[in-house]
Amino acid sequence: MHRSEPDDIDNFISTLPDPEGARAFLSRLRARDYASPIDLDLDRLTLAHLLTLAANSPFLAETVLRHPENIAWLKAETERNLDRIKSREQLSEELARFVTRALNVDDATRLARFKRREMLRIYLRDCLQMATLSEVTEELSNLADVILSYSLARAHQVLTNLHGTPQTHDERGRIEKSVFAILALGKLGCRELNYASDIDLLFLYSAGGETSGDGRTPESVIGNKEFFARAAELVVQMIGRSSEEGAVYRIDLRLRPYGRDGDLVWDIERAADYYRNRAHNWERQALIRARASAGSEAVVAGFLEKVRDAIFSKDALPETLEGVRRAKEKIDRKEAARGRGFNVKLGRGGIREIEFIAQALQLKHGGREPWVRSAQTLIVLARLAEKNYLSEIERARLAAAYTFLRTVEHRLQMEHGAQIHTLPASQERLAILARRCGYAQAGDSVAPFSGDLQKHTSEVRAVYNRVFVDAPPTEIRSEPPPRVAPPNENARLIREAATRLSKVIAAPAVAAHDVERTLLSALPNAINASRSLRNLAAWATSYATFAVDQTASAELKPGDEWSTLIERLTLVLSSPYLAHLLIARPTLARALSGDTQGQGAAGFMKELRGAVTAESDPSHKADALRRAWHRILIELGYADMSVVRSPWSVVSSSKALTEHDLQTTDHGLRTTDYLRASNLSQTALAEAVLKTGLEIALESMSSQRSDGDSTPSTELPFAILGLGRLGHAGMDYGSDLDLLVVFDDESAWPPASLETTAEVSAPQEFYAKLTSKLVYVLSSLTREGLLYRTDLRLRPEGKSGPVVVGLKGLVTYLTERASAWEHSAYLKAREVAGNLEFGARARTLISDACFDAARRNQALQQELRDMRARQLKEKVRNTRANIKWGRGGMNDVYFVTRYLQLRDRIYFPTEQGTSALVTHLGRVGALDPQSMKELFEGYNFLRSLDHWMRILLDRPSSTLPASSIAIRDISRALEMPEAAVLEESMAHHTSAIRKVYDRVFE
Repeated sequence: MHRSEPDDIDNFISTLPDPEGARAFLSRLRARDYASPIDLDLDRLTLAHLLTLAANSPFLAETVLRHPENIAWLKAETERNLDRIKSREQLSEELARFVTRALNVDDATRLARFKRREMLRIYLRDCLQMATLSEVTEELSNLADVILSYSLARAHQVLTNLHGTPQTHDERGRIEKSVFAILALGKLGCRELNYASDIDLLFLYSAGGETSGDGRTPESVIGNKEFFARAAELVVQMIGRSSEEGAVYRIDLRLRPYGRDGDLVWDIERAADYYRNRAHNWERQALIRARASAGSEAVVAGFLEKVRDAIFSKDALPETLEGVRRAKEKIDRKEAARGRGFNVKLGRGGIREIEFIAQALQLKHGGREPWVRSAQTLIVLARLAEKNYLSEIERARLAAAYTFLRTVEHRLQMEHGAQIHTLPASQERLAILARRCGYAQAGDSVAPFSGDLQKHTSEVRAVYNRVFVDAPPTEIRSEPPPRVAPPNENARLIREAATRLSKVIAAPAVAAHDVERTLLSALPNAINASRSLRNLAAWATSYATFAVDQTASAELKPGDEWSTLIERLTLVLSSPYLAHLLIARPTLARALSGDTQGQGAAGFMKELRGAVTAESDPSHKADALRRAWHRILIELGYADMSVVRSPWSVVSSSKALTEHDLQTTDHGLRTTDYLRASNLSQTALAEAVLKTGLEIALESMSSQRSDGDSTPSTELPFAILGLGRLGHAGMDYGSDLDLLVVFDDESAWPPASLETTAEVSAPQEFYAKLTSKLVYVLSSLTREGLLYRTDLRLRPEGKSGPVVVGLKGLVTYLTERASAWEHSAYLKAREVAGNLEFGARARTLISDACFDAARRNQALQQELRDMRARQLKEKVRNTRANIKWGRGGMNDVYFVTRYLQLRDRIYFPTEQGTSALVTHLGRVGALDPQSMKELFEGYNFLRSLDHWMRILLDRPSSTLPASSIAIRDISRALEMPEAAVLEESMAHHTSAIRKVYDRVFE
């Protein structure tokens, strides 16, 4: 018999929305006979998460009990991904790995299990208030997109094997592929998918024709329409049929042309003709939310371009609003006839009314005002208010009501995983629902919940009546502006965060209302206040869990400085990247409780080395290095988050740099002081980690010394050279370390300071082993995470070449065999660890070898131009702007500057960095002043954008995020008033950079 639960677990359960449900789940979990790698008695955080899920969703509790292997997975996700949205790319990679491990079941079962597993994490984030409503629905939409993409790829492959590739002819008669797409409508189309939503789909293909056949039988050739119809049927079967895990999604195809009587698949010309000439108004209204979910984005883009004028007419018909109103009245009559409890979706003042308000105003004004054509409800409301089609008060009320009602809808659906929208009649069940929505855990939770429900639905109905029945918006806009206060949706988050924080601050006199006042003061400085609040609550929970099992010496005791700590945490926890570190390692907050002034390279080295030498056990030194590195990284992160401004906007983009500016500006750095300081700090930290890691690696090879002591790396004739961002002192969050290890292949071996053994009989073998150990120290994933991903692929011959290279051999390679692109890459080489004197000599010889080879290369310009064209073709694979690889991106700047250096034998200036190099090229006349100005401003804009994307996204990305929330956060960090300005600025700068590139490479 299992021991009774400790008091702290029972106390925790009593705080949950459904304590009895949680206790029943725990009892069943304890009774299960399975081998789990997780000891839930010790891992209190994972147990707390499981109980939280059980108390909020009996449906997911059953998932855990049926598939206990998900417990270990959820623990790992808690440490890596709980504080962030998973992108489509990340989910796609994880699905690919998942299906390879589930070979004993069919595709439908695999996909259902994958979806259910991911919903454990998504709903846990939701229940812990670590995700906004928009983030939850975006992630649910990403999950559906990935599953649809997988099923479409599987179906297409099956049919291609049988019938060959669908083909058509272009206008000139040339054969080309006919491609397929899944267009999403409804909730999935606007990226606002519910936990239990149907998915509304339309299958489109580019053009008619026939398949190429299987090459063996004429009968294998079929028409494209038949091919794609079979593919659509396979997708529907894979996704929509019930497996042992239930259906993955319920698929609704009734929104296709002619509804149930229409063809399953449509080529875009026929579909566009239908919507332009024969569709009902409500069918065109549905296309407001249309987007590509899977397959060819070009097909969907082509279709939507053809029907855009049919959706948004510049002269909206008078019956536009009337038609929407009649549709809603019909819904009201049906709901009244059913006589059930209140329906949060279809009831008066419910979700559908908010959506109809937004869509009707879009249809009325979208033809003349493209700004209001967004598909997402909250964004549409904001844009309608910006253009004065709604008052600001109306927008705020509709947004608050939408968030409230959608949250209630989610809690209803996740009780049993069913598409439920009606409130329960039982007061007991209604009380549990209210608690799941965040209302009082003790006392009467129904009354305040019902009061808010009445308030929100009444306010929605008032706006609905104003838009469809009563007064013009100008009568509403005469109301006084609302008082300055946190948004309604943040009020509950503030209370929750303040309550949790007050329990972990080591200052007994501090009450929750004191913390709340501090939060109210700090939030205006946070880039994303809602995210900060959710992460503050999550950090407090993580710390409280951590403290239970730790010694008193490990406690965080801010004491009288608690308000400073909370203010700094509020700033830092707006960053998904930094929040991930702090929530997983809550005592890192110590780095924010004292003096956070930067300490520089010497200080970094001292702190890292001190942490490592304090560990007597060699096996623990790498983890000690990671802990110290994380602490410094949080300190640097605070410095970034506390300076929210646009570093590229100090000099107006309209001011041309004159010759006087070139002579008096110190490398042009007055426009990039802040960003440059951040990059230099990150670079100094990376170099300190390299040097300390090298000491650990050498110590592990100490058995090669008769005295057991390790040889200082500075005494060995070798150096580690940094390439890429490390070489150019441009390190940032999440940057890789591009390394080149070079040794002196002309000096005597072994050196006097090193006593070798038979195991290491040659210098290349010794340094290769040392490099392998260094890479292990830096990049192995331990319980403390990893430090940096290391990349040695830029060495001669790439992956097929030796890991380390002799200097003489390297110079010979660069002189005789290296490509022009390699010459351009090696110009960045800079000594960062090892024997720095030898490294400086190696850097000079490398530069000279590159310059000499370039001088002899008559095709230098053409080779670099071809390489850049290949990058564009291979690296830019979607339609979103790519700030690194795309046209006018940072790589255009790199190719221009390196080509000019190689062409004119221009050494780097003393100050490393592309910005300084651009200015230097202008000074020496390799760039004309206008080109220099455009590259300088454009590059610094892109680097600033890249910097904030690294901090404000869950992982580094070279493309602008699809998330409107992420774009808003980045815009604020760059001090831009709205996303449109960000996109316009990017278009301006990338266009200017590309023009310079074309001029240089013409």
